[in-house]
Amino acid sequence: MQGSLPKSSPQVVLVVLAIILLTTIPSWAGSMFVVLHSFPNDDGNDGDLPTGSLVFDASGNLYGTATGGGTYIKACDGGCGVVFKMTPDAHGVWTESVLHSFDADVDGAFPAAGLTFGAQGNLYGTTSSGGGDNDGGTIFELKSDSSSSTGWTVSVIHRFCHSIHICKDGSNPWYAGVVIDGAGRLYGTTRDDGIHQGGVAYMLTATNEGWKETILYSFCAKQNCEDGYRAAWATPILDKDGNLYGTAQAGGTGNADGVVFKLSHTSSGWKETFLHSFQGPDGSTPIGGLVFDAEGDLYGTTQAGGKNGSGTVFKLTPAGDGSWKHTILYDFPQYRKGAGPVSTLMLDKVGNLYGTAAGGIGPCSGGCGVVYRLAPSSSGKWTYTVLHRFTDATNDGAEAYATPVFDKTGKHLYGTTAFGGTYNQGVVYEITP
Repeated sequence: MQGSLPKSSPQVVLVVLAIILLTTIPSWAGSMFVVLHSFPNDDGNDGDLPTGSLVFDASGNLYGTATGGGTYIKACDGGCGVVFKMTPDAHGVWTESVLHSFDADVDGAFPAAGLTFGAQGNLYGTTSSGGGDNDGGTIFELKSDSSSSTGWTVSVIHRFCHSIHICKDGSNPWYAGVVIDGAGRLYGTTRDDGIHQGGVAYMLTATNEGWKETILYSFCAKQNCEDGYRAAWATPILDKDGNLYGTAQAGGTGNADGVVFKLSHTSSGWKETFLHSFQGPDGSTPIGGLVFDAEGDLYGTTQAGGKNGSGTVFKLTPAGDGSWKHTILYDFPQYRKGAGPVSTLMLDKVGNLYGTAAGGIGPCSGGCGVVYRLAPSSSGKWTYTVLHRFTDATNDGAEAYATPVFDKTGKHLYGTTAFGGTYNQGVVYEITP
């Protein structure tokens, strides 16, 4: 393993995206914003640059990943990343602890995606690279272990390959974590490799002999990658029938500005169908994931395209003939109110959508990002509200890539930023809308 970040690591992408300057944060009316933790909080063993979404356990603790930092500083020139936990006390003060530090040559490096809880309380996630000689990334499992100093132990359940025309199982999960079905099977996507070098969609099944990987689909199988490729910017989702849905940032028909896809299990294997192929005016580069509402409609974002070229929020509604109707709910302006949405959307109990976007204010290129809400009305129109504008200040954050999540009360949103905070290495924040 080299002593510096690979050219394709998420950290390199984030460093290019951010201009690291400090400023003073103004007050923002309408919602309350609090920084719960600034990375790093010690001599380097803490994580830094968190990009994945947080997840709650039943006791109200938060779990997440950071792409850098940790114990193995030399292995990745700044650390290979960590899994961390945020624990609140009776007074609402949160404490961060590191559950695991990744070692690139052993269990992977740069965990850019969030974590997923299994039915038995185990945590599952991916690293975007590392994990062995081929540096293709890993899928890992954390189990509660009272004998461990952190209370958890980590094992690698799959190592991806990374070698042209050899790695049929794909490589570099990038920002895509895993989703779990009712039988405990894991599903996800990779950015690279596969038979056609466009990445893959995969399934992992637990057996008596360990976890077995099954390739559901290898992207870029059609001419000019009309079936999409690089579907690893967000974790896919499952419907109640076990079909897998996701976005690919590139490929498709026409202008090839990305696709929304569905993978269905048939008697002859898994079949891909298009739900929508973006052309530019209707959106471009869908790097965020998808979310279902109770009626079976899908919601997502595109980072670019649309009326203003700054991205869109869209809805896909299934029709009786198997097709899906595409509707733009919001065209992002430039730039103060946000532009270039990056996160997967979160849907609350009353149908409001929440997400993060670039733009806003602050010294970052084009703005340091925003957290926003889209609220539906009886007329069918949606109202867009900025809940917080990041400023890259010491008591704020910058570059929020993770989907904000509500606690069980539905009153507080929690998320991460990759930069900003006291040490400019990212924060965990809370917003009370």
